[in-house]
Amino acid sequence: MLGLASCASPSLTADMPTPSASATSSGSGSPGAVAVTAPPECDDVELAPGVAVDGTALAACVVGFSRAAGSGHEYLQAGDTSGEVDFVYGDEPQMSGTLTGPDGPTSFVLTPDESWVTINGAWVLGDVSSSDPNELVAGTVGMAYRAMAEPTLAASMISASPAWTVQTDQEIVSLPNGDEVHAWRVQSDAPFAALGTEVQEMIVWLAPGHVVVGNQATVTVGGVQTTTLQQYTDWGVPVTIELPKTD
Repeated sequence: MLGLASCASPSLTADMPTPSASATSSGSGSPGAVAVTAPPECDDVELAPGVAVDGTALAACVVGFSRAAGSGHEYLQAGDTSGEVDFVYGDEPQMSGTLTGPDGPTSFVLTPDESWVTINGAWVLGDVSSSDPNELVAGTVGMAYRAMAEPTLAASMISASPAWTVQTDQEIVSLPNGDEVHAWRVQSDAPFAALGTEVQEMIVWLAPGHVVVGNQATVTVGGVQTTTLQQYTDWGVPVTIELPKTD
């Protein structure tokens, strides 16, 4: 889910509630609420103080764990934009959530076949070939969200930094749902370029078992610097993404 916040459109405003996304198991709210075994892709990422980690190996581990879990819940903060998202991770990503920025909240539902976005308080089904401007905007936003949710993007972002280091001590990471998790802070050794941006710093937090707790990146695009924090809970808890009900 890396990069989702950066494609939130501040021009979309709404007063609609969060789109329907129901978890079929409530879970405990903590990372690994459903037991997810670390995949083989994480074998090359040793979580111990001072260990050097190759960027390609770290990318494979993060994506591999996310694929193994298959679904989860995300809290997101990027500049003046924040929100929550339920997601299904994989080659056909699905997600449902609300991002709130300076111009108000924007809710969205994305499935492999449809993208819905709230515009001026109403749900709009996206269509990039439509002559209707709202349908065109919703379709364009849906395409951007779908691209940002692709596992290959997360892998490209992390692997663009060749060298990472596990920091000295585990940190206690406070999550928005009230949980506290002991996690290793794995940090890029130097600034790097990725996906047309300049990344000043990036951090990935991994709990024991290589559970992905969160990531933070400070990125400059067009001279504007933004720090994006993404935190994850309820890994492996099944999520059903439901299309919005419209008249």
